[in-house]
Amino acid sequence: MRERAASIGAQFLLVGSTTLLMLGGCATLTVVPAERLEEQRLTQAAEPVAHIYAANWGWYLFKYIPIITGSLSRPGVPSWPVLFSDEVRIDALVQKVSAESKRNGGTVLTDLRTRDRSYWVPPLLIFWLKEYEVSANSSRVP
Repeated sequence: MRERAASIGAQFLLVGSTTLLMLGGCATLTVVPAERLEEQRLTQAAEPVAHIYAANWGWYLFKYIPIITGSLSRPGVPSWPVLFSDEVRIDALVQKVSAESKRNGGTVLTDLRTRDRSYWVPPLLIFWLKEYEVSANSSRVP
């Protein structure tokens, strides 16, 4: 009986570990340029540059220890996720959105919104999925 329980436990750990590595983490950065905003103003006194959205998610042990996360250095590019690095943070995403705004010529960010979600994944027992999102409107003051 004990041997069977040990075998089932080992299989469960193998399946859980494989699932984590297969699903990995993912980082996304999406920029909607002003040309696609149908001449809508984002603020009264500034010229619209873009709407910017960034997201990152990853797997954590006991919710706080990062196992595998998306890479903010190259969001949206298929690559290996980052191992054991806490890349799923609001401050890192706000910095990414701000840098992208500046790169596109923006000088003002408005309507900065954040969203964070954490989920315990019951079949994997000790693992949590964390997902953070940040979006903002980028404008240029004349």
